[in-house]
Amino acid sequence: MADSAKDAQNGDSGKDPECEQDPAPAQEGATDTPDIGQEVVEPEEDPYKIVAAIDFGTTFSGYAYTFVSNRDVIYTNKNWGQTQGFLLHKTPTSLLLKPDGQFEAFGFEAVSKYNDLSEEEAAEYYYFDRFKMNLYDNKELKTDITLQDTSGKEQLAVDVFAKSLGFMKSHFLRHLSVTLGYEPDPQSVRWVITVPAIWDENAKQFMREAAHKGGLIDTTHSNQLVIALEPEAASLNCRSLPVSTFVQTENEQVSMLTFEPGTKYLVIDAGGGTIDIVAHKVRKDGRIRELFRATGGAWGGTVIDRQFIALLDKIFGAEFLAAFQREFPKDYVELLQDFEIKKRGECESVRVSLPYNFCNFRHEDRSVQEYIKSYAAAEGGQIKFSSGKLVLTSEVVTALFCDALKQINDHVTHLLQRPKLKDLKYMFLVGGFAESVRLQNSIRSEFGEQVTVLIPEEASLSVVKGAVAFGCDPSAICQRICRYSYGVGSYLPFEEGEHRDDLKVDSDGMVLCKHIFQTWAETGEVIGHNEIWRETYTPIITNQKGIIFEFFKSSKRRLKYTDEDGVEKCGCLVVEMPDLTGDKERAVDLEVIFGGTEIKVVGYDHTSQTRRETYIDFLST
Repeated sequence: MADSAKDAQNGDSGKDPECEQDPAPAQEGATDTPDIGQEVVEPEEDPYKIVAAIDFGTTFSGYAYTFVSNRDVIYTNKNWGQTQGFLLHKTPTSLLLKPDGQFEAFGFEAVSKYNDLSEEEAAEYYYFDRFKMNLYDNKELKTDITLQDTSGKEQLAVDVFAKSLGFMKSHFLRHLSVTLGYEPDPQSVRWVITVPAIWDENAKQFMREAAHKGGLIDTTHSNQLVIALEPEAASLNCRSLPVSTFVQTENEQVSMLTFEPGTKYLVIDAGGGTIDIVAHKVRKDGRIRELFRATGGAWGGTVIDRQFIALLDKIFGAEFLAAFQREFPKDYVELLQDFEIKKRGECESVRVSLPYNFCNFRHEDRSVQEYIKSYAAAEGGQIKFSSGKLVLTSEVVTALFCDALKQINDHVTHLLQRPKLKDLKYMFLVGGFAESVRLQNSIRSEFGEQVTVLIPEEASLSVVKGAVAFGCDPSAICQRICRYSYGVGSYLPFEEGEHRDDLKVDSDGMVLCKHIFQTWAETGEVIGHNEIWRETYTPIITNQKGIIFEFFKSSKRRLKYTDEDGVEKCGCLVVEMPDLTGDKERAVDLEVIFGGTEIKVVGYDHTSQTRRETYIDFLST
């Protein structure tokens, strides 16, 4: 019985005014508490010849791909930044837009072009850098939210992401045309976009909207796009790597990796913005089940960047930095980018290059050198100015990393105390931040005696390569832990003493209880890949022409009503019923397909053979 099926004969619902949608009780014989997992959807034959994954990172982005005919071979683009003198697997997540908001450049080219602009020109252009974390930080995410560029000018967030993804698509297709000698049909490419596992569903949905607007898919619900969770993807990649491709230390030599049934391992995906952690166990069939839902927090590499900015505030003062950023915004970006690269190195001390305009900037009639000398004198000489560089001693750099490393170690320590992680065999450290020697040493020092710590030599590529493998076989992660309780609003025949009196309603002669939370799955429940929840509904008024199903979620279990505290609406689906033959005997099936990284809902009217489907839309509420 769809609690969300409202009378729309006046068109108030925003749908077709000819579609009169009203509450519909379950057809006789349908259960009130249907079981999940009684049926598994058989995979459809894939029409895609190429699987391409985009790792859209906080600081750097890249892509990898494979040909379905030979899916064991995964390729990456190794020529990012070629015109700027680099040959890298990834490019900065930086976007430059023209003054009218049109696309100008992305990645190394955006950084280079922005740096080449005059100060007057830079004030007119839009330059966005490290904007991905806005999707994590913004809990009230909508498609109409805006992002501020480095100088405070605003653009729609979905446009910023869409233009970035659109560039990655175009770059990939050009890359393939050079490699193959012809440009493949874009419709033959299955796209995979990676997102942190700890992101809320609204952020994942936002990426799907951006992919649609960026031209990767024709409709937002297209099966041509798969959303992959970053640590899950890395898990698939790490399992396939030979032991020789992991960074080895003298004290820790591993001769062979084994993943026999029952093997448990942890994956720590250390990215620029977030630390994402998943725990997996190998099943008898070789596939992977999740031991508990993904955990983590915003403790990625950008935390160290923020600590560096705080240090600059202490040295020069917040007013100095604010004034410099206003006057020379592109030099300010260049300063932070240089630190981003230097912080990953093996050297104990760090030498940060200061832009020419920074070295010659004066504030309150004091030079940069004077500020540095004054701070150094007060702090015992832990920093100094040398040949246009800000030199930070080992003690200063260690302090910059301290908070982030402590939060990561404390969280992992807490996880290892869980009974489900007894007999943990491996701990994989992956992601761009995982290339930091300080993070590597911290994890090894803290946990190396308890578990085998493994770090791929190309740690920053584990996610994107694994995402390709996931796109080829999304069922590789065959069991996940449900993050929330999900259900549909419904009506049930009213029972005195069982239901709340304030929810009693009369509908066409039937006494019903509204706002019933009909549960699909509960938080903490183990859900198999592509498992189905199904229920059948029938009209409750004469000549009913459709039903609106409303969907809800909550972090609580054992829910009874949709208006309880902590219950949120998370989408809806309209199923039209234009053929009135059979009137109240007509049936509409509602199917909810679980177990993937998104939840798919399908409604089917048997009489008119009308089929409607959607992914739970977390942006429309």
